[in-house]
Amino acid sequence: MKYSVACLAAITIASPSFAVTPGSSAAVTLALTASIETGGFNGEYEKNTPRTNAAGDVVSQIYEYKSAITTIRYGNAQILEDLSTQGLLDGTTSGWSIISITQASDAAGSSPAIYAIKKGLPPVQIEVTIGGLASASFATVKSIYDVTRGTTSVTGSGNYKQTVSISISDFAVLGTLAGADKIVFGSLGKGADAVSYAFALAGAVKIAAFSGTYSQSHVAEGSLSIAPAKVVDLEALGFSP
Repeated sequence: MKYSVACLAAITIASPSFAVTPGSSAAVTLALTASIETGGFNGEYEKNTPRTNAAGDVVSQIYEYKSAITTIRYGNAQILEDLSTQGLLDGTTSGWSIISITQASDAAGSSPAIYAIKKGLPPVQIEVTIGGLASASFATVKSIYDVTRGTTSVTGSGNYKQTVSISISDFAVLGTLAGADKIVFGSLGKGADAVSYAFALAGAVKIAAFSGTYSQSHVAEGSLSIAPAKVVDLEALGFSP
């Protein structure tokens, strides 16, 4: 995903690795569907019905053809079920949620990683490929360098649109998102463990209409919603420093 003002925010404050690791997280909701043509007679396209006379002799044949569309759904619940089947969860999907994670050290414009998390357990990264194909953005940024203190402060915000591709499971879809971000400063932790951070924090993001393919030959569509990001301590979520 594109964070248009992330570059200046990233160079303002370095994020050393202490007992606190600043990052941002946001809840992710994915809803994909695939439309698959199938036979309308219990999966078969054709049905042959013979007609017989009183003696039991076949006097005619009725040939019928029928097709139908079945729908396959793939979203958060199915993602967690797949992870559980692979033995990557704790034997149940209960209590697990899906979030996006961005670290303070991530390069500007990089895509956030997607994880399944549950309190008290290590996060599980989800196999998904997110690619940015085209983008347009505008931003307002002000950088102030204090000569006497040798410090730099940055304020700014931006809006952007981006065409993205997502590949997950057997789905390959394309859509355009619109979002906004702003530079935020703060600190996490207390005393000697406190760590300053600067983020281009993303607001809510939504792709209302994906389109693409399922298993290369079937029609796929759907939506993606990402809640407003919030600053978190990644170590408290189970991530390694």
